[in-house]
Amino acid sequence: MPFDQDPQGPLEALALLSGREFSDIQVEVEDLGERRRQVQGRILIPVERRQVWQVLTDYDHLAEFIPNLVESRLLGSQNGRKLVRQVGSQQVLFARFSAAVVLAIEEVFPHQLRFQEVEGDFLIFEGFWELADWLEQQTLLTYHLQVQPPRRMPVGLVERRIRRDLALNLQAIRERCLSLGGSSP
Repeated sequence: MPFDQDPQGPLEALALLSGREFSDIQVEVEDLGERRRQVQGRILIPVERRQVWQVLTDYDHLAEFIPNLVESRLLGSQNGRKLVRQVGSQQVLFARFSAAVVLAIEEVFPHQLRFQEVEGDFLIFEGFWELADWLEQQTLLTYHLQVQPPRRMPVGLVERRIRRDLALNLQAIRERCLSLGGSSP
């Protein structure tokens, strides 16, 4: 069942019963047909929601700590949404693969960052980051993405890279939050 339909997954239920936090990263990918995928991931970060928000909305500095993100730049605002250009790049076998998007981001402080591609290399690239308080001074960060690559991009390869990279990205966000004065992991 997708995360947005069941907020009490197995790790959360175990954490509630044991009184402990969970720190594992959860990532799921669902095939929606016609080369579309829905990706969901979540991680618990032992800092307050406001600090996680500050890290996620520091658009000009995301490429400094997010693996395979080589550019992230705030372009301006349009209709109350931030326009952010991002370029990802990685080595796949003997070739370098890169993709660029311009995202329109709607900030719903401090709960959600909704994004949608307005220009770029994907047919569909949209979703949201969701931040929720968890126990005391912790944030449950959840990422939802629907993506459809163009025909020139092998969907299986894109799916595998997104699944792997999302786990790395969530961990990088957690580490960035902790390095900026949060609790120890």
